[in-house]
Parts: sequence; structure tokens; C-alpha cells
Amino acid sequence: MSDDPGETEDERRRVGDLEAFLARLARRKIGPRSDGTFRQRFGEHVPEILVSLADQLDMIVDSDDPAVRRLFPTAYADDPEKDAGYQILARDELVQARRDAIRTVRASAGKEILTEDELTAWMAVTNDLRLVLGTRLDVSEDDDVELDEMSDTEEAELRRIYEFLGYVLSEIVDGLSRVLPDEGTQSEG
Repeated sequence: MSDDPGETEDERRRVGDLEAFLARLARRKIGPRSDGTFRQRFGEHVPEILVSLADQLDMIVDSDDPAVRRLFPTAYADDPEKDAGYQILARDELVQARRDAIRTVRASAGKEILTEDELTAWMAVTNDLRLVLGTRLDVSEDDDVELDEMSDTEEAELRRIYEFLGYVLSEIVDGLSRVLPDEGTQSEG
């Protein structure tokens, strides 16, 4: 707050409101708790959006939609026959693991306190959504597209969702990483 004697009470209140808003904005959205759980501070809308997108992923995860190809990468690039066998053996298990994570996200979306398993499911689903959207958008590491240039196209909307999911994923990874042992220390066990 400013100590300017010429400032009115209303101006001081607005500056205080802005400072409080900026402090809330800067606060991390996922934080570890002493009992091993995590507090999520996204509010209600981010989990709702995540569930909505996860429902859409659930509808295509076991389809032939080309957008899901990055969810099932090639295991044996040099041996197509061996890779086909792997895909036959592993695909059902991978689909089931993704559907389990989606169910966990649905079940935990309304909770402020999440277990590590629940938060890990949020991370997995968010990452899968980014992979599918990135494939659909043909995103590469070299992409540096200004969304303003794209205006209100469907591609711009999908890119906004892709960027939003990147933010959510970053917050989740940051929250989970704060419980990892410091580099150079050894865990007991």
C-alpha cells in the first residue's frame, strides 16, 4: 500500500484490492500438505473443464482416431511385426490405465484435498489431453504461433485449450515435485 498522503481512502482500498488479487494470482495452485495429501486451489472451474475434456478423451481413447496415436507410441520402430505384437498385448492395458485415471479425475474433481494418486491421475489425464490436442494441431517444439493472429478460428480455440492444459500440467508437476527429495540426498529404504 502506498503511504502517499494525497491518496484518497478509495484509492488506497483499490490498491489494496489489486495487491490482494495479485497475491492470489501468484499463489501456487497445488501445494503439498504435511499429511502427504495436496491442496488444489484452482477453484471450481478448472476441475470442471478438466472433467469435460476427460469425458471427450474417454470417448476416443480406444478408437482409431489419428489424434490418439501419440498415446500408444511405437515400441519397436525397427521391427513392425514385433511392434504389432506389442500393440496387441499392451494396448488394452494402456487404454484401461487411461480410463482408470479419467474415472479418478471425475471422482476427485470436486475435492480441494487430493491424494497423491488422485493428483497423479490429474497429471496423466492432463498430459494425455495435451498429447491428443497437440497431435490434432500438429504442434511441434518449433511452433511459436501468436494466438492473436489466429483470431476466433477453431484452431485458435484448440490452441488456447492446449496452452491452458500446459498451465494446469505445470502447476501439477510443480506441486508434486515439491515433495521429492532434494537432489543429492538419498531416500531411506
